[in-house]
Amino acid sequence: MAEKVRVIAVHPSGEKSIIWTLKGSTLHEVLEVHGYIHGICGGRGTCGKCAIQVQGAVNPAQKEEFNHLMPDEIRNGIRLACFCKVLGDCQISMPDVQEVDKKSALSSLSRVNADQESVTYKQFFIPGLDAQDPVPLYNRIAASLDGYKLDLQPGNLNELVKLDRPGRPSMELYALLVNKQRVVQVRRHRPSLLGLAVDLGSTSLFTALYDLESGQELAIATHTNMQRVYGEDVLSRISYALEHPDGLQLLQQILVNNLNNMIADMLDQCRQFQDSIAKVTVVGNPVMLHLLWGLDVSGLGLAPYTGIFTLPTQCQARDLGLDINPVAAVFTLAQLGGFVGADTTACLLTLADVREETFLLIDVGTNGEIVLNHGGEFWTASAAAGPAFEGGGLSCGIRASEGAIYRVGELQEGSLSFDVLGDGPVKGLCGSGVVDLIAMLLKHEYLDGSGQFTAKAHQDLSIEKGPRGNSWNIPVGEAGDITLDQEDIRQVQLAKSAIRTAIDLLLTKANLTADDLDAVYLAGVFGSFLRAENLIRIGMLPSIPDEKVKNIGNAAARGAVLALLSDEKWDEATHICEQVHYLSLAEEKDFQDLFLTNINFPL
Repeated sequence: MAEKVRVIAVHPSGEKSIIWTLKGSTLHEVLEVHGYIHGICGGRGTCGKCAIQVQGAVNPAQKEEFNHLMPDEIRNGIRLACFCKVLGDCQISMPDVQEVDKKSALSSLSRVNADQESVTYKQFFIPGLDAQDPVPLYNRIAASLDGYKLDLQPGNLNELVKLDRPGRPSMELYALLVNKQRVVQVRRHRPSLLGLAVDLGSTSLFTALYDLESGQELAIATHTNMQRVYGEDVLSRISYALEHPDGLQLLQQILVNNLNNMIADMLDQCRQFQDSIAKVTVVGNPVMLHLLWGLDVSGLGLAPYTGIFTLPTQCQARDLGLDINPVAAVFTLAQLGGFVGADTTACLLTLADVREETFLLIDVGTNGEIVLNHGGEFWTASAAAGPAFEGGGLSCGIRASEGAIYRVGELQEGSLSFDVLGDGPVKGLCGSGVVDLIAMLLKHEYLDGSGQFTAKAHQDLSIEKGPRGNSWNIPVGEAGDITLDQEDIRQVQLAKSAIRTAIDLLLTKANLTADDLDAVYLAGVFGSFLRAENLIRIGMLPSIPDEKVKNIGNAAARGAVLALLSDEKWDEATHICEQVHYLSLAEEKDFQDLFLTNINFPL
């Protein structure tokens, strides 16, 4: 039998917890299920983002760790969790895992008049049980609900039969109707009729609880997607699901547990009950939707990158393990195709008032999703931008969380002005901060078109030679220095080129140019921080007037709410997907040449 050893985890609050694990396990394996490890590569040992302080019986530092950690750090007990094996009892200092700032993740959700009828309660009566001419309970229910399809669970009937005694007069009951025809539950008393809107992001999850009859918002919640311990990009999660026998099941369970915790928090906020939630509308990218359903993701990992479904789907909450009414209807919005998912469909629902415009909708992230609307038609593509826009793969990159520099001002006399999320010390640069910083360097001619530091930069800035090329050490006060090196700049170039190339190809397919655009809408948390002039300066967007670029915040969440509360909006989402021309960028003959051209910065 394998020997078990003890790991004492010291949390930022000072609290300690004990984790028992098998001798020889890596710290990454020990901690990943708890959601404490933050990485990009899914434990493959390539990103260097899972650094953790450890004391006790562990293996010596591996040579790969010296590619990411300084010798002084390793001497002080800092290790990469994916290389650090537990050989005996040890103690670790847990990282301070911060949630995405709620102010940045949420924007006000428009109040919507609830006109949905896909899930409703219907009052009806059944006659009492006649001892002289007894008719079974189910038969009486069926007779009273003639014309409806009964789909009742045995447990539901067992609850009702306890109330059914000879001599009792007629009984008032309430039928839970789904799609106006299926009776999935019969109840003695009519509960509140609540609905849940869910946006499954690769980085963060959003849920909103609504009264389906009044349209009133009851509670909202946002939380980091705890699947991130297997990598922040969906390709890492696909790899994990395919390479481990129980990988798909584990990723699904982590996601469902995540959602159940958020649901419990919201129910506590508004003092409601689990079984009052009778409807759920879910949006997300194709990989997240497949993982929620526990569906094979292999088709999304290999050309031609086709999943199992794109049409709207429906199941019951018990099929997924959600802690709500077990027969609640769970609806998934239609997807646009390829890696462009139901979250983008939901974003388009929020732009109904500007449908006459010629516009671009861009959700900037690890998997950039771009839609071009013109003349009632849609062209769409996904761009594998990588994690740079979310702080991944950068020497001082972090997510948009506490301590992240999210906005950079001017450089004056060697000092940099910047804005930081939260009240704590600076911890690094998130994606929008990196974009601002590079745009500022271009403005002052400190970078050339290829992304190299210029002679002027070497003269004016503290540029040093480092393991990842030339590096600029930027003083940020008490926190010391952060760095921006050539590899960081290259990662941003690759990311922005992926987005820009998709834009160029979509415009070409529609026989349009950038001058024909009335607007560019930036969606998502990251889009909320981006400044138009800087996106244009680095070349991610074509040269258009700044005022045409508009941030629309968490549009996917708002679209999920619209689809939850309005049958008309649900139908509109399906109609949108029928009008879409999906473009597979890798199959376009001009893709490679355009991508290489767009890597350079415009000067």
